[in-house]
Amino acid sequence: MKKQTARGILFTLGICAAEFFVAAVYLYPNGRNGELLSVSRASENLTGIFMQSLISFLIPAVLLILFTLYLKKNFASGMYLILRGKTQRITAGVLCAAALGLAAYCLIVKEDRITILFSLLYYFVFIAFAEEFVFRDVCTYFLRDASWPIRYLIPNLCFAVLHVFAYANWGKITGAYLLRFFSSDMLGLVAMGCCFQLLKEKSGTIWISVLLHGLMDFTAVLKY
Repeated sequence: MKKQTARGILFTLGICAAEFFVAAVYLYPNGRNGELLSVSRASENLTGIFMQSLISFLIPAVLLILFTLYLKKNFASGMYLILRGKTQRITAGVLCAAALGLAAYCLIVKEDRITILFSLLYYFVFIAFAEEFVFRDVCTYFLRDASWPIRYLIPNLCFAVLHVFAYANWGKITGAYLLRFFSSDMLGLVAMGCCFQLLKEKSGTIWISVLLHGLMDFTAVLKY
């Protein structure tokens, strides 16, 4: 294995460890104690849920700042943050229209409009952008010279593992749950992550995967 690839794997694992630390030390204990705020009831404590979301966004925010300083003028192109060409713009426009249409529908039929609006921010920025930027952008930047199995599997295995608390609904982690998670749920998460990464690489921009990811998660508002 090349030294650059080995360093890339270490950087990726380090990022995953930092994200896991935030979840394990802050989010999970609050979830076990019943103190973790739910986005589905954001209007009950808007300041609290916003601050909680900012804490979970800490690692992506730090990486965003560091890569902005490191890449400087090449930041937008190096991080696939530019929409180029008619196809990219039309696709992004369609996804944005779908998200706004869903939001408008929910604002009409549901009473808690503040929660709907916060959910739009939460799912597209704090979840979709954060995860796509970290795992399908930063981590793959470190692994850009690695073979495709490493470039795809390492970041997306990390992405999947970080859902271990959320898939337990922030409750007790048991042996039976871990067996089910690693034998079934994790495989689906890895496959989904690889699809988002392939979409980013084939489209040439991260925004398509961010918008699709956000739209998929935002459909949760239909259950509020």
